[in-house]
Amino acid sequence: MNTENDPLGRLLRSAARAPRPEPAEAPFATEARCLAVWRSAERPDSSDYLVAWLRRAAICACVVAVASLAWNYRVLAGSRTGGGELAVADATMRTGVEP
Repeated sequence: MNTENDPLGRLLRSAARAPRPEPAEAPFATEARCLAVWRSAERPDSSDYLVAWLRRAAICACVVAVASLAWNYRVLAGSRTGGGELAVADATMRTGVEP
């Protein structure tokens, strides 16, 4: 098959060199029908569900953040004014943490 007169090789080489025609545009009627079907198709509107879920998640995150700040403020205010059994541990911690 490696002869100079290999018909399959010649055919493949000539096919590779042949110019490729540009694809023609679809007719206007076909394009209009495709667009009409695409526009009329009912798409499930999941954006309303997603927006509601994100809104609830943001509200819950804000509530958790405010509760955490309030609890942290209460704990810090209570440890500064309290003189209970944790006063020595609190003073040691503050001495080690604060310069």
